[in-house]
Amino acid sequence: MKQKIKLRTQMTALVFVVVILAVTTTFIMIGIETSQNIKSQEREQVLQTAKLMAVDPSVVEAADQQDSETLQQFTQQAMQITNADFVVVMNMDGIRLSHPDPDKIGKPFVGGDEKSALAGEESVSKGKGTLGLSLRAFSPIYNEQGEQVGVVAVGITMNELNEIIRSNRMPLYLATVLSLLIGLIGAVLLARKIKQIMHGMEPDEIAALLSERIAMLESIKDGMVAVDTNGKIQMVNKEGKRLLEEMGIKGKLKGRQVDDVLPVTKLHQVIDWNKPLIGRQVEHNGLTLVMNEIPIQLKGNTAGAIATFVDRTEYNHLNEKLTDTMLYADALRAQTHDFMNKLHVILGLLELEDYDQLERYVKNVAGKERSATIAMIHYLKNPILAGFLLGKKSYMAENGVQLEVDCNDTIPNTSEKTNQMLITILGNLMNNAVDAVDQQPEKRVQLSMKFADGQLFLELTDTGKGISQVQQETIFKQGVSTKGSDRGFGLYQVEDYVQKLGGYLVLTSELGEGTTFSLQLPYDIQEDAIND
Repeated sequence: MKQKIKLRTQMTALVFVVVILAVTTTFIMIGIETSQNIKSQEREQVLQTAKLMAVDPSVVEAADQQDSETLQQFTQQAMQITNADFVVVMNMDGIRLSHPDPDKIGKPFVGGDEKSALAGEESVSKGKGTLGLSLRAFSPIYNEQGEQVGVVAVGITMNELNEIIRSNRMPLYLATVLSLLIGLIGAVLLARKIKQIMHGMEPDEIAALLSERIAMLESIKDGMVAVDTNGKIQMVNKEGKRLLEEMGIKGKLKGRQVDDVLPVTKLHQVIDWNKPLIGRQVEHNGLTLVMNEIPIQLKGNTAGAIATFVDRTEYNHLNEKLTDTMLYADALRAQTHDFMNKLHVILGLLELEDYDQLERYVKNVAGKERSATIAMIHYLKNPILAGFLLGKKSYMAENGVQLEVDCNDTIPNTSEKTNQMLITILGNLMNNAVDAVDQQPEKRVQLSMKFADGQLFLELTDTGKGISQVQQETIFKQGVSTKGSDRGFGLYQVEDYVQKLGGYLVLTSELGEGTTFSLQLPYDIQEDAIND
């Protein structure tokens, strides 16, 4: 099997190739520009030297008199000063009057490009003479009478010119090599950084992981919508699409503004505040949803938000089952602790062999338990409500709270739906009452129950510290609580269920005087379940 090239190696090679192409292109362009600039500078320099020589009085006089010795001395000095490879003065016949090689003096100038200068024109050309191929500038010499008496030729060999170009390119060579080295190091570091961002995974591993995550998201029973920081939808899972279709929202969702698709969300606020909103109940197009909205964090920055939502009907069903289970578990736990305490007393009396005291204790305990149970059974024909209150009484007793149940009217049985809501209402109110009396010297909760004309009247009073008027105004709002974060759903649910049943709820409370919840609930009777 052919071994795959690792992503880091591929990225390093790709980036380095790009760097090589970029640096090479830059080197060629700068090299060409440098060569042209040097040639232009040298061209201008030899021309200016020739023009200066042509107007020098010593040169003019010596050329007019054909004084080769003076011209030879002058041109040798000029070559040293200007770094020119040759400075030649010729007469109007093209005969050299000076030359770097004295043996060439008196001989014709070689190259043929001096003719325009002999005709009185300045020129620069490339020609081949006795010193080889060179860049040469020609300037005519005029005497005081304005007559042309000769020509000055100043030149630099092409070998020397190329050497100048090469020496000027040396920093460019070094810069190119350094750029390639930096590019290689940068490519390696970039590949390593990207590899770290990808958590060390290869593309095929990322693709497999993405497929797994998509499968997981699609299998979640909650609807899910993810948005970016601009509120545009990036992903909707299968359940989310189903719930949206139930609300009449169809078509392509990705890329649309979430407020246009699901205006009841607060994902924009979640992104701005960088705080989650948990357990919001919203209604849209006839469907009631329980929604959680959470910001998405990426390295400490908010990168978007995600909303999960479920149909409240299913949510309520699960919540009711959970509430029943928790209440049942609390009741069993409380009864178990209470029973163990009584067994310890019985065991102690047996070890002391105080059988008379043991008999009285057992009869007393049995009598109390039986009287409480008989009273519940006598008045409460609703076994679910009776079992709930007995369990709650034991649970609250374990926590040092006395629960007094005042029921002098027969309470008939009711439907399962009403029972579920009633247990949830009483459970939340009693849990709040236990919390309210926790720090009080007298820990007492009283529940009075009355049934008349199809209405169930409930009044729950505690000896807590009471609720201020300011708190009473917001206490039934979702998420509002004095007990910390992720609270504030119990009383909201109580009020919601009371409204669903078509009943009434009144809160009476003063600081230092305790709290009373008064309820009136329609109570449908199940005739076949009434116990005479």
